[in-house]
Amino acid sequence: MSEVVSLKGRDGAKGEGQAEVVRYSSAQRLSKALAIGVGGTLLGVSTIVIPGVHLISTWAIPLLSIGIAWYFYGRRGLLGAVSATCPSCGEQLNGEGGAWEDPMYVRCSACSRPFEVTVSPPV
Repeated sequence: MSEVVSLKGRDGAKGEGQAEVVRYSSAQRLSKALAIGVGGTLLGVSTIVIPGVHLISTWAIPLLSIGIAWYFYGRRGLLGAVSATCPSCGEQLNGEGGAWEDPMYVRCSACSRPFEVTVSPPV
């Protein structure tokens, strides 16, 4: 669904644009995190029969999967391609998307200024 996003430059220039925003529900995030955590634990336990490898893999793989599951549980949504008018030079600005929890920047191709992209909270 296309939503309005805010752009803020380091020099204080502000503007708005459009981006495709995908929001994840708590149930979707929890189910994905549990699948990753359980899958990693089962994979780690299954390596106990491999001599030598079992000394590290039986505890490292489950710990790594728990960390990855924690990251995916914290992801509230994704941002698609961003399109806006550059607040500094007025040219068309197009950028790629990403996870909206992390600071996300798009750079104007005309003036090369970076702008931080923020999404408004759900209503």
